[in-house]
Amino acid sequence: MTNLPGPMGAVPMPQPPAPPEDIRTARQLWWGVVGFGIVQLVGSMLAAMQNRHEFAEQMYDQVRESDPKFTMATADLMVSLAYVVAVLLGLTIAAVALVIAHQLFRGKLWARTLLTFVGAWLTITAVGTMFALGSGTAAVASLVAGGAGIVQGVLAAGAIYLSHRPDSTKYFLRRK
Repeated sequence: MTNLPGPMGAVPMPQPPAPPEDIRTARQLWWGVVGFGIVQLVGSMLAAMQNRHEFAEQMYDQVRESDPKFTMATADLMVSLAYVVAVLLGLTIAAVALVIAHQLFRGKLWARTLLTFVGAWLTITAVGTMFALGSGTAAVASLVAGGAGIVQGVLAAGAIYLSHRPDSTKYFLRRK
């Protein structure tokens, strides 16, 4: 019995370079950013639910002047629908962020650029949130949402740093 070589003329495709450890860690930090974003969303919605009746009354008072058939039940329903839309929008943004974080892991330079801008925004808003939380008393849900925003900013800053280290930059340029 003889061992025959593989198919003739077939050249194996070169394997793409493995992502460096910094990119692996940056992807995990972005997962954390998304996770704390969901915590922030839940905290914000719980804080807003405490003021739900006030929002409905404000809407009722404003719309009632122009539409006499507008009822308080309709205002309450519209506020509830606004909360549902806000939650769905927040979850959609979280899903898109996870997809972009995966593209970062695959070495897509556009994903690194986009996440750098988003991370810079999260970091700047986290600094503002630190000052806002210390300036007064707030409900527990608001404190949870604010704390999650601060953690998001810290994780995003770390992910940006790791994505721009020399090994990471080489990885993105090789994948280009």
